[in-house]
Amino acid sequence: MSSGQPIGAPFTLASLSKPIRSTSGHVHAAGVCSISGIKKRKRTEIAVGIDGEGVSIYSLQNPQLVTSYALPPSATLAGAPYSIYRKSSAKTLAHRFTYVSLAGSSPADRPQLVSFHDTTQGEHTETRKTSYTPTGPSHISTLDSLPVAPAGSANDATHDVLATFDNGDVVCLSADLETVRWAANLSTLLRSAEAEGELEHVSLASAKAVTRGLLRSRQDIATLVDPTPGETSDLLDLVQVLCVVRRTSTGARMLTLLQVSPRSADLTTNQNSPLKHLLTWDLPRPTTISKPQAASTHVALHASSGALHMLMDRVLLSYDFSGTVPKLYSELVVPGSNVDAFLRTSQDVLFTTSGSTCRVFDVKYNSLQALLSMGRSLSMSDSTSPSKKRKLAQPESNEPKTSPSSLIAYYPDIGLVVAARDDEIFGMQFGGATPRKRVKTEGTLLIDALGKGIASARKTHTGADDQKWQDRKRKLNKYAATGKIAKFEQAFAADLGIEVESPHLAQKHANEVNGGPLTNGGGPSLPDEDAMVIDKLDEQPAEDELRKWKIPNPVPEHQSQQYRQYALYALSKIFHRAEAGEAQDSSPGSLRVVFFPPNIFQWLLQTGHLTKESIHRSMLDETNGCTQPTTIVDGDIVRALVRYDLDLHILSAVLNHNQFLPVGEVVQAIKLLIQSIDDEPKDNKSTKLLMNGTAPSEPSEDDMDLDVDSELEAASHEIDHALSVLDHGLLTRSHALRPALIRLHTFSGPVISSTLRSMLPRRDLESLIRLLHLELKNGGWSSPLGFVDTESSEDPDDHAVAIIASLLSSTLDAIGAGAWLASIGTLSSSETSEDMLKSLNKDASTALSGFFEAHFIRGLLSEFLRYASTLPASQKPSSKSLELRGQPFAVTAKSGGEQHLPVLPLGAKADMGVEKMKSGKGGKKEVRSKREMGMLISKRVPKYSVERIVV
Repeated sequence: MSSGQPIGAPFTLASLSKPIRSTSGHVHAAGVCSISGIKKRKRTEIAVGIDGEGVSIYSLQNPQLVTSYALPPSATLAGAPYSIYRKSSAKTLAHRFTYVSLAGSSPADRPQLVSFHDTTQGEHTETRKTSYTPTGPSHISTLDSLPVAPAGSANDATHDVLATFDNGDVVCLSADLETVRWAANLSTLLRSAEAEGELEHVSLASAKAVTRGLLRSRQDIATLVDPTPGETSDLLDLVQVLCVVRRTSTGARMLTLLQVSPRSADLTTNQNSPLKHLLTWDLPRPTTISKPQAASTHVALHASSGALHMLMDRVLLSYDFSGTVPKLYSELVVPGSNVDAFLRTSQDVLFTTSGSTCRVFDVKYNSLQALLSMGRSLSMSDSTSPSKKRKLAQPESNEPKTSPSSLIAYYPDIGLVVAARDDEIFGMQFGGATPRKRVKTEGTLLIDALGKGIASARKTHTGADDQKWQDRKRKLNKYAATGKIAKFEQAFAADLGIEVESPHLAQKHANEVNGGPLTNGGGPSLPDEDAMVIDKLDEQPAEDELRKWKIPNPVPEHQSQQYRQYALYALSKIFHRAEAGEAQDSSPGSLRVVFFPPNIFQWLLQTGHLTKESIHRSMLDETNGCTQPTTIVDGDIVRALVRYDLDLHILSAVLNHNQFLPVGEVVQAIKLLIQSIDDEPKDNKSTKLLMNGTAPSEPSEDDMDLDVDSELEAASHEIDHALSVLDHGLLTRSHALRPALIRLHTFSGPVISSTLRSMLPRRDLESLIRLLHLELKNGGWSSPLGFVDTESSEDPDDHAVAIIASLLSSTLDAIGAGAWLASIGTLSSSETSEDMLKSLNKDASTALSGFFEAHFIRGLLSEFLRYASTLPASQKPSSKSLELRGQPFAVTAKSGGEQHLPVLPLGAKADMGVEKMKSGKGGKKEVRSKREMGMLISKRVPKYSVERIVV
């Protein structure tokens, strides 16, 4: 499974009833196992126990209730139920054993272990209930099963039940709980003072899994489990190893492996020692935990890979036991709130829940692979769940649920994570479905963790660097909060090691521009009155002036990666996610530009960090991985830049830069540019509704006054914007739209058509067709978009014609042939779709006629051109040179006589003549004899020749 998979939205698998004791009642759930022979596997079912109600078994592949068992109202579950399904063949009966550990309802009551045994034959199911009462007051902490091989009179495999108590007692019971096979105590068995600690984790694993993982490098211990090298794998599946994690009073932890002696089916009890000590490891102590004696809240051991994961004081500890000695290879400090639970989904990948947030961590590279805020998604799924509708109506609340979620199991075959929250069992898709026999990978790849790392909290030189960075951030945050862009950029440039222009040179460059410096680093010259205001601003102290950076072009790759932390910080300051009610011109969750340092923005362009992935990562770092930022899609960056700069100077600079932009950003830029230059009036008239014979009430005079004021204000804003566009906006839009169209042409035709169809409405597509059509008639880029008058005219560009023709074809494909027949979304009344099609058809016919004429003329001139290309290399003397030598030459007819038109010679081959010199011995040049020259001339005469004699 790839570690970079997203987390799917939660969906309800089963709705549960609330416990009878709503204040102290709990829901306990666990996965179901199946035994085939002596091999134990996961089953796509879960067992859910509710205090005071009962135990239910649910199927996951086809969510439904399989079976249920009732419990008395006073029953309190001590832990999750354990259910096992056993069926050897199609002819044998199907058995299901479900074990429930009950705690005493009062101090006088003793704990109890209850078994529900279902025997199914066809459609008939018979249930038998038995129980076992421990002798001591201790409670059962874990339940598991021991496979028993068939032997003697027993034809089918069976199993025993292994129960571990919180005081260290271990009891092996028969499947029906009526017979005690053996009992042991871990403290007595190990005979160690440190054994008197607290048990934190107890689990069973087959000897095959232990020898492949935990004992991979300890062949001396593995030989005790499998003394015969040629032993079959069935014995290794039958032998079980008890893995125990203990914590002493001093805070030290150790992992102990105990071999459980297998029992034959024809023996009631086992006379041998039930448990045999194999090995004990002392776990290395972590350095990031201030209280080493703190109890771990969750422990997961994967025996086949030799990995132990432990959650302790908001730190995920990962141990590797595949070597000779255990190694603590990861101490991941989980950011944000405490982790409620975690599941191991693959090697080094942990799925965690924290409140209403699910996160996936790669502990090998300390990276955050996926994040999902499931509070809203789960509430939405609850509202649409059919089972919810059958419940009693409850008061709705807009606040999301904050109860912790408990992870139940992960099924890699179907890529499903199952969890419980309140009275809901829900699932989340994570990772694709993988075959059961898949190739095992050696952990995750480093490329999957790039850009997703989480800062370490170890007290080393890395911590000192982190503290230094935090101090710098506080200084930069102060400048950004007060709006001091010049000081912010000056401090930023000092950290990056970038030189800035001197104040004298900056003032000189500002004075060279007529009317003052350019706005935001680009744009037209300012009017005289604005220049006077800037002259006053120039009188500020030199340290407050905005100076230009001397950014190398291109920026070295190692430097851009070295200062990636600064780039993410700058992106988090520039871009902001709009909240509900924060801004009227932006929807909640959209991207906005709230702080714009021009030099830093140009540096981000140069280094290639202006991408949606980097912006998403910067927002994730700002929240420290605790909340899910809004997903940024292609087009959000361009939309945010245009919303911030309506004059489109920033957008023009981005489009004219050499940084790669995805097709969605380019199409979004074209859409906004077309809408800004579109002079067609928009129909904002609302649909008139019939009032059933009654007219709507007339607005009051106060409302009319408010409407007039708002209309005047809107009209004034439109006039100011129109004047700004007429002053210099058309030229800016021309310089921005042209590179946008060139960038769009770099993508394939199907990608262009599909993106235009999905992002541009019909009106904008037709406007783009008109624009491209106009450019095609003008010869391609001959004038700035055809609506800006320039004194100097450019020659048509052949490449531009090809680009325009290709984009015009893709835009027509985006609308589609069937859409032209629809009457909705047509052009204005001045030009209908029929007129546009006729115009395009006429120009296409003209272009084809010109193409055929050019092809015909090319056929006529090709022979002349080929003949003319050989004439400069001809060695034949001209008529004038022969006349000067006194030799015969051809005489042309005089005017008034017979007109002789020039005719190409046969074969259109020029008479090259014969060279007088030849190469002799030793490369020496020699003169040809007249006889030799005559022979060469005679050889050049074709087989059939025609001579014309003029008298």
